[in-house]
Amino acid sequence: MRNSDSASKPTFHTPMRFDWTDEKLQTLSQEQLLNLLENLDRQRAIGRIPESTAATIDQRISSLLTGRNGAKRRKQVADAAALDTSAKDFV
Repeated sequence: MRNSDSASKPTFHTPMRFDWTDEKLQTLSQEQLLNLLENLDRQRAIGRIPESTAATIDQRISSLLTGRNGAKRRKQVADAAALDTSAKDFV
């Protein structure tokens, strides 16, 4: 007899590549772009995406943000850098 419980549970497989074409990025809303950048920051912080690759992707996504959202993104980056610097002061 087959165990139907295990067959019905979906399995999440973490994407191994960050493949976003410019065309695909252009179809995303401003909110989606900001969320994508936030996720990129997390992936960069844990070492899943090399810094050089992350910087290139960050630039491509940031170029699609409107003025207001671009300013929001710059503030997020500045806040993260300030937290990183202050955390190193306590170590």
